[in-house]
This record gives sequence, C-alpha cells and structure tokens, in this order.
Amino acid sequence: MLLGSNRGPNAVELLLAGLTACLSVGISYNAAARGITIETMTLDVTGDIDLQGFLGISESVRPGCQEIHIACRIKSPASDQEIADLLDHVQQTSPVTDMLRYPTPVQVRFIRDS
Repeated sequence: MLLGSNRGPNAVELLLAGLTACLSVGISYNAAARGITIETMTLDVTGDIDLQGFLGISESVRPGCQEIHIACRIKSPASDQEIADLLDHVQQTSPVTDMLRYPTPVQVRFIRDS
C-alpha cells in the first residue's frame, strides 16, 4: 500500500485491470470466431514498478511500470499452437495493449473553474 487506506484499487491497478479485461474479451471473441472452445481462462497480471520514479526520488527511473507480465491460464481442447496463434492475434488487435506498447500522445490542459 502506498498512501491512502487501501480500500480500492489505485490508478496503476486499474490500468492493469483494463489491460486484462481487454485481453480476456479479445481471447473470448477471437476464440469463438476461430471455433476454439475455451473451457476456463484466468489472466494474472503483475507490473514491475520502481517507486523512486513516482515519488520523484530518482530522475533516471521511469514513474510507470518497467515491465508488465501476464500469465494466461487457459483450459481448452485446442492445440498449444492454436492457443499461441490466438494469443498472438489478440495482442496485435488489443487497443489497450497497443496504447501501452507504443507511444500515445497524452494532452493535459488546464481549464479554470469559476
């Protein structure tokens, strides 16, 4: 826990949850489109973050995750190759994965509230 009272997810946890939600929907949809049966699926995500960047202690450390790891636990009668191909396709078509892998301009502007 960092700051707060740990009563809900922090912003990084929400981002990681959004990523896993996008991937799980993509896996389910694309598996059905390919005729692949998914009996069970669990996605476990972790993000490696060095808080020195977030806290402004070190300018040489990024404030965000240095790496994100996702373990896709899938039970299916499909072959390992079919599942690997499915996961490759889903990663290439996931909007959230795309935004995290490639620079996306973020524009923040100030609007005075009266």
